[in-house]
Amino acid sequence: MEDATDLLPAEDVEIEVDEIEVNPMVHLIAPVAAIVGTIIVRKIVNSAYERATGHPAPQPRDPQVSLARALMWTAVITTSAAIAEVAVYRLVNRIGEKRA
Repeated sequence: MEDATDLLPAEDVEIEVDEIEVNPMVHLIAPVAAIVGTIIVRKIVNSAYERATGHPAPQPRDPQVSLARALMWTAVITTSAAIAEVAVYRLVNRIGEKRA
């Protein structure tokens, strides 16, 4: 069995890390791009639901929609929107970064 001290990094080892500079405009563009991306994804998911079922997507605030269906649809929409937001933020940050 290994000794716990064997798992620690050696003191004389240096780890080289690239420094990344992010263009300050990214901090302005990324949130706007994420909002636009989220809106587009919601429209796509809603229209896909309508095409698949022949009915409009459930509105969670509609009292005639069952609680289970409203919660399910909310989970689908928020998951899709969160995935789109992460993808857009990463894309915009990758475009705006500069290696030092």
